[in-house]
Amino acid sequence: MKKVIVDTDLMTDIDDQFALVYALTTKEFDVQAITLCPFKKKEKAQTIFDGMIDSFFEAKRICRLTKKSSSKVFKGSLGFVDSGYIKKSDAVNKIIEIAMKNRKTYIACLGTLTNIAIAIKHEPKIIKKIELVWLGTKSVLMDKFNDTNYGDDKKAFEQVIKSGVKMTVIPSYIGKFNATSIYEIKEHVAINSIGRHLYRLMDKYFSKKENRGMKYIYDISAIAYLKNKNLFRTKTIPANYLLKEQKKIAEDKMVNYVYDGSSNNSVWLDFLKTIENAPKNVFKRKMFFISDTHFCQKDKVRNKEFEYTSYEQTDHEFVKHWNAMVGENDVVYHLGDFGKYETIKMLNGKVVLICGNYERDQFGKDFQKFRRRLKRLGFKEVYEKNYILEEKYFGRPINLVHKPTDTRKDMFNLYGHVHSLKAVMKNGFNVCLEYHGYKPVTQEVVKSQMEFLINHADEDVVIN
Repeated sequence: MKKVIVDTDLMTDIDDQFALVYALTTKEFDVQAITLCPFKKKEKAQTIFDGMIDSFFEAKRICRLTKKSSSKVFKGSLGFVDSGYIKKSDAVNKIIEIAMKNRKTYIACLGTLTNIAIAIKHEPKIIKKIELVWLGTKSVLMDKFNDTNYGDDKKAFEQVIKSGVKMTVIPSYIGKFNATSIYEIKEHVAINSIGRHLYRLMDKYFSKKENRGMKYIYDISAIAYLKNKNLFRTKTIPANYLLKEQKKIAEDKMVNYVYDGSSNNSVWLDFLKTIENAPKNVFKRKMFFISDTHFCQKDKVRNKEFEYTSYEQTDHEFVKHWNAMVGENDVVYHLGDFGKYETIKMLNGKVVLICGNYERDQFGKDFQKFRRRLKRLGFKEVYEKNYILEEKYFGRPINLVHKPTDTRKDMFNLYGHVHSLKAVMKNGFNVCLEYHGYKPVTQEVVKSQMEFLINHADEDVVIN
């Protein structure tokens, strides 16, 4: 069994997630670490740190869905060698540790070579103990190097080449053999928990693109090469061919270069087969509660009800916190004032919406038309006034409603709407997001609060 590290810029494009899933579900691999390399976010407001955190949460989610330990995920460098960054990170330390422990460690490099270059600089002994498979460059034979895996950190690339480490380079055009569409993903991939996650990624990707056609899943080529190099045609070339600016720094070095891939879809078919054998129904469904997210509503930022400076930043943080907690099959009861409904496509879980005053202002007298629209967008269900959870979940019925003034006295209530002062009532608990760190509230928290309020609270601790 091959000892493998996957070094990835996970949130740059969805093909990294596909490649990571492929590696984690390949029985021939012992994936010992997932190391996260830096990348530049296209959004102006996002930093390398933001991208690293997003990648960290996504990698852990994929580990959980594939029934692998999420403790194998390590944050990488927060800068590029190009800009003088040479500090050790958790990822660099783990690469060195694993390499020194194993007789041979294979590293699938799906982004910049920053982590690898820094690891080699701090511990040159790993050069003889690792083998790299790097997906990058457009085509060395055509002298096209204008891809981000090379361009974002050229010095890291040059240092790795100069080190003489054993390395296979796969140009990105090889990945075009792995073409698919959202329709194929829905039919052949969305058959288990991790497959449905990949399908949702595709759906989100195409919802942002005008062309709802084909998508190249580039990065699985690196995983496929590690699994079965016979699917590819390679040749050994001088390393200097890979150096645009400094052609003489590696005169005596050679690299393995992939110049042709499988033309009969062997890689993609193997990926589909591997996904089919991935764990099914890994997790028991969890239940969460939240209200008053107000996605994309600028007035909430102007009123300073949130701690962020812009509604774009607000939305980014809310979605990040939500997806870090909620899995694909979990249920989230949203108790009204959702905000921009299209945001549902960015959120994990099956969302049940109990309408708040913002929703009622929009649907007017035609609730059913409004409900149908939201269900088409992706909401699991929409209720006009309230919803009562069955006794089996909390040992008693729970009334879910937006306003505390609409709560029932004959049962315990969860509500929102109140952004300040009223955290609890004698027979109710406020799940408005400001009270809970801008995150959904778990079923366990609700249960403990309910038991305290019903059995132990008195007038001194309850705000009526």
